[in-house]
Amino acid sequence: MTINVPPEFESFVASLVARRRFLSENEVLAESLRLLQARETLAEEIQKGFDQIDEGQCVDGPTAFASLRSRLAERSE
Repeated sequence: MTINVPPEFESFVASLVARRRFLSENEVLAESLRLLQARETLAEEIQKGFDQIDEGQCVDGPTAFASLRSRLAERSE
């Protein structure tokens, strides 16, 4: 795969490598893709949550916190 980096990013990538934050341009690209993938996964998970809310599969805040407190209390016993 050949990647063309827009000119406005070339100096940024070069500075990351020069400062030894990454060992190569390929590592910068790989990390960029990992971050993009994580962002997309997060967006999908958020959408799932909104879909669950729309379907009524949720509880109000006080009920959720009461449940969490109860579970924490059980663990500490």
